[in-house]
Amino acid sequence: MDARPVLSRTRQRRVLAGTTFMLTSCDSGGANDTPDEPPPPEEEGFQRPDLLANVGGNLIVPAYGLLQTTVDGLASTVDAFAADPSEESLRAAREALKASRLAWQFTNLFQFGPAESVVLRSALNTYPTNVDRVEANVATGTYTLGSIADRPAGGFPALDYLLHGTDEEETMMLFTADANAAARLAYVQDNAAFIKSNVDAVVTQWQAEGGNYTGTFLSEDNAGIDVGSSLGMLINAMVLHYERFLRDGKIGIPAGVRSAGIPRPGTVEVPYGGYSLELAQANMEALERLYLGVGFNGVDGLGLDDNLRALDADELADDIVATLADIRGQLDALSDPLEEQIEQNNDAVLEVFTTMQELVVLIKTDMTSILGVSITFQDTDGD
Repeated sequence: MDARPVLSRTRQRRVLAGTTFMLTSCDSGGANDTPDEPPPPEEEGFQRPDLLANVGGNLIVPAYGLLQTTVDGLASTVDAFAADPSEESLRAAREALKASRLAWQFTNLFQFGPAESVVLRSALNTYPTNVDRVEANVATGTYTLGSIADRPAGGFPALDYLLHGTDEEETMMLFTADANAAARLAYVQDNAAFIKSNVDAVVTQWQAEGGNYTGTFLSEDNAGIDVGSSLGMLINAMVLHYERFLRDGKIGIPAGVRSAGIPRPGTVEVPYGGYSLELAQANMEALERLYLGVGFNGVDGLGLDDNLRALDADELADDIVATLADIRGQLDALSDPLEEQIEQNNDAVLEVFTTMQELVVLIKTDMTSILGVSITFQDTDGD
């Protein structure tokens, strides 16, 4: 999958036109009702509904559409592998899994609304996978994917173990000649179908002909900055994901930041497939898209940086852009498999974490203060 545009650091302001998600209502949050005082800067030249229209129509909905397409491909490819296990069909299943996991990086920032209601993140991507639980489920055939007990034995990480856990020859033996071969194939199919059903449920809720959460997200009633507003939910989801699941989950925890400096390379996101760094790079790309407002169509629309600039916070907006670029450059200097990078030169990984921490302060403290958005998720990090 390569749907990522080159992000320009020169912002081009464009009027959003011709989109089905365009709103004409004015911002309902933060207005000053005192007649002899000037309106706040965003009332003068920035309409928050236009920002939400760009994010909803050109980032969130297309991202979920891509995830649904790749997950559909994963399910069908896994079914083909189960029907005729071969080295060729195994490679196809592995490629489909990677495509789905890359697509997931462009939606996992948006875990609110429908995604939150089905705990999509936990269902799809609880890692590291519990290998003993996976093997027990295969052996007994008794499991409930999505249950608390089976979350660490399902989703993308379980498929990573099942399809990549050993070399190709031994993997093929486990799927064709082992006593549990048929059950193992069934478990792979069940996991792919489970992933697909969860993604389908979320996508349906966003669609106008389904739950029409898009309409809720873009409604004038939700265009403020209060708790429960669309911008409030979006920023809380973005900051929570970045802080806990990107900075910590993908980088900090494997590098040993949360284990008294002792590296834990086995906790990387893709310990068997070996492309954990690639997923982290894609996830940072998704974060940068959201901040700058660059849609899947490559158009540089309204983003969070525009909102900051409308509030005369150009220096902060530029600092965030520069820090995003620094993180991207440091990630590009690392290599996959990430666990080997940690074992051979963990200092470079820790350097990435340090710069990532700088971004936490910029977006979680400084940006939210300027935008007037409250962080509502429980903070255990001490920032």
